[in-house]
Formats: sequence, structure tokens, C-alpha cells
Amino acid sequence: MVRRLAQAILGLALLVSPALAVVPSANAAGEGWNVAAASRFSPNGDGVKDALSIRYRLPVAARVRLTITSASDRLPPVRRVDLGEQPAGTHTWTWNGRDQSGKRILDRFYVIRLYDVAPTAVQRERDSKKVEVDTVFSADLTAPTYGAEPGASARVYPRTTAVTDTIDLRAGAWEKNVGALELVIRNRKGRVVRRADVATPLATANGGQYGYGRTVAWAAVRAGQPLPSGRYTAVVVGRDELGNSGRSRPLKIWVSADKLEWHETTTTVRPDESDVGPCAYSSANGCGDFPDCGEVVASTLYAGGLSYRSKPCADPQSVQSRAGSAHLLEVPEATGVRGLAAVRVAFVGAPTTAGEPDTGILRVWGDGTEDDVSIVGTTGQSAWIENPAWGEGDEGYADSNIPRRDPAAAWSFSTVGTDSVDVATFTVDVRYLAVQH
Repeated sequence: MVRRLAQAILGLALLVSPALAVVPSANAAGEGWNVAAASRFSPNGDGVKDALSIRYRLPVAARVRLTITSASDRLPPVRRVDLGEQPAGTHTWTWNGRDQSGKRILDRFYVIRLYDVAPTAVQRERDSKKVEVDTVFSADLTAPTYGAEPGASARVYPRTTAVTDTIDLRAGAWEKNVGALELVIRNRKGRVVRRADVATPLATANGGQYGYGRTVAWAAVRAGQPLPSGRYTAVVVGRDELGNSGRSRPLKIWVSADKLEWHETTTTVRPDESDVGPCAYSSANGCGDFPDCGEVVASTLYAGGLSYRSKPCADPQSVQSRAGSAHLLEVPEATGVRGLAAVRVAFVGAPTTAGEPDTGILRVWGDGTEDDVSIVGTTGQSAWIENPAWGEGDEGYADSNIPRRDPAAAWSFSTVGTDSVDVATFTVDVRYLAVQH
């Protein structure tokens, strides 16, 4: 009975064949066992790095087995090869990227394991090597459309004299090693009007790298003259060090015969009409789950105004002792052109209780939090803020609560602690480029 139980336990450790048991690895590479290979290869039949040369070293003569298993799961090996009895030394076996049935395997990480198979039907893992199969090259190309409907062409206005107008073409490839990456723009007849090398490493904040690419500001000008108006197409093409090649989806560009001119407008809005709620700018799960301890209610001092009544929280570490709201003013005239260049916001209000020294905080949102502008008081006006948040508009996201928006000015108002302030109006100044009529 004891012998039958031992055999059953041994059978649970089988790697592939029920006649062979596995002994866990003891990091035998330090004893002279070793398996080595390139970290990536591309078995797609293009003649470039289609096969992987696997080198393994044996300190003594051994019966050798190699297995190749997906690194992300515990499924049986996709490939197993028994290489038989081999002498001590360095040997090579070439893998063509096919599984046991001869089919090309999927792109992912795999682990190559070297086994020493003993005559007693026990196989011992001696060393392993992680490799990646990569047969695809992908590239991206985008350009802002400034709140236009999804699918709209990016536009450029080379005949504008108020500014030198350009469209930002953002090219990228999220590959580890890029051999070439190029932006190509063609006219409606297929003739190339611009080429640009965009194979620039993209660095993370801590000095790492996450891909290649750059932004090309295209003015649709050649030899000092505007290109003919009409439809153009841009694409990014490239290849990686493994020989994989690919291209982005074509990007439609419209070179306009129109000119742009500067506009500046002033709009006064009621707080209750411009309030967009706490989650208008976020699709994150849980948005609004932890509201402020204070409240924002209709003002009793001003028709259409709001009253911001903050109060201390019972647990100030979990929620905020404040009352606040977010506000938005869309500018349809800037849609599909260049969005908003600058925004300034003013407000008029008073303490909820006359004579109290309470104040509120107006914050006009910039492209990043470091670009925000804030003022404190019951009445005041912010400075002009360039590159405002939502100034480019947004196409929206079908799978979230964020709708398509025209270019917009965005700001917030709040009180903290025990302060309470009523706001009567917000006055919003915006600067933007629009088509000259």
C-alpha cells in the first residue's frame, strides 16, 4: 500500500508523459547546467529572425529534454523535444516557433526549460530561459480635431496670416526596439508631399523608455507656398529589429482654403446653469462615492446663484471639509478649428451671512494641475490661462459617461472649513481662432 501511494504522488508531478516524474529545479545553472537564447524572435516567415537558436551546456553526459511552455499559465508545454543521450559540453537546438502539431504559436512570453532525464524515469529541471515571440509591428497616428464629431478630418489652414497655423500629427509605436519609423503624407493623387523620421525614443519620468515617436507640426506649406486645398492622407510606417513591419491606420487631413482670425468673447452665466456635477470629467469607478461634507444648494441671495456651505467632517481623513462644484462653458465657434487659446473667469458673490469674513476659492483649470490658476475671495477675476483644460474639446468615449464636448472653459468654485459663500454669476472671457468670413 505504501508503495502504491508513493507511485500515485509521483504521478501528480508529471510534466507531460506519465512515465516521467519531475524533480523541482535546484538552480543547477551554478553547477554548470545552462540554457541560453535570444530574448525575442519572430517566426512569421519573412526571413528575419524566424528561428530561435537555443544553446544549452551540460557539465556531464545526460539524456536531454527541452520543453517550451507559456509563461502566463500552467498549461502543458506547447513543444517538447527529447534530444537523447548527449555528451558533456555545449549543444544547440533550433526552434522554428511551431508547437507540437506544427502550428505557429501565439505572440506571448514562453519559458524554455532544460531537463536531465534519469534512467529511473525522473526528470530534473536544470535551467530555464524566458523568451518572447513577437510577429507584429503596430504604429499609431492621431491629430486633434477639437471637439468635432468622431471620424472628422483634422484640418490645417496654411493661408492664415494671423498666425502660422499647423496641425499636430502625433506619431508613435509602442515597440521595444524600432529599426525605422516614418511619417508619410500624400495628396489625393497619392503623391508624397512630406516625409519625417519619427523614430525618437520616448522616455518615462524615471528615465525608462516606453516606445518611439514624436509630434510633427505640419503647416501644409511647401517651398514657402501653401499646398493646394483638398484632402490629404497621413500614415506612419515602420519596422522593428525582428523584421516585423506595419503601418498605422490612415489619418484624414483637410487642407483648407480658408483663413483664421482671432476672436475674443465674454459670456456671463448663472452658476446653476453651468454646474456640470462632480463626475463630468471622470470615468473612474467610484467617482462621487465620497462626497464633500458640505453642500451646494440654491442661493437665497441671488436668482440662479448657488450657495457653497462647507462644514467640518466627522472624519476629515476620509472626506473633505468643503463644498464645491465644477462648471463648464462650451464654445461651439471654436469646434473643429483650433480650440480655445486662453480663458479667464470672474465671479461676483458675497458671504451667505452678511458681515461674516467667509471666502471662496475660484480655480480655473489648465492643461495640468500645475497650470491651474486660483483666487480667493467673494468677488474677483482670474488671470488669463493659456492651454486651458478641455480647450481642445473631446470626442467622448462610447463606453464611459464622458460625452463629446465642444472646446470649453472649465473651472470650479468651493469653500472650505466653516466658510459659506453665495455666487451670483460667473463671467467667462475666451480667446480662440475661427474661420474668417
